[in-house]
Amino acid sequence: MTSRGDEYRRRAKTCFDAAHATENQQTRAALLRLAEDWLRMAEGWDDPHPAAAGGQAHPIVQQQQQIQPKDDKKKD
Repeated sequence: MTSRGDEYRRRAKTCFDAAHATENQQTRAALLRLAEDWLRMAEGWDDPHPAAAGGQAHPIVQQQQQIQPKDDKKKD
């Protein structure tokens, strides 16, 4: 059984993959924002109160993808 945080990360990856596959700039931007929201929710679910855990809080590392627009005029 997967944790809720793992499920949210899986949904974020799905959004990142869909953003990478689309050519529509508005759709891509919306999918990337949604993916970032899912990642924030996963982090909050995994460790909602790091200071209350009794130990040092671990730094949160977040990977972001920047998708470059396709240049249809570019010749190979």
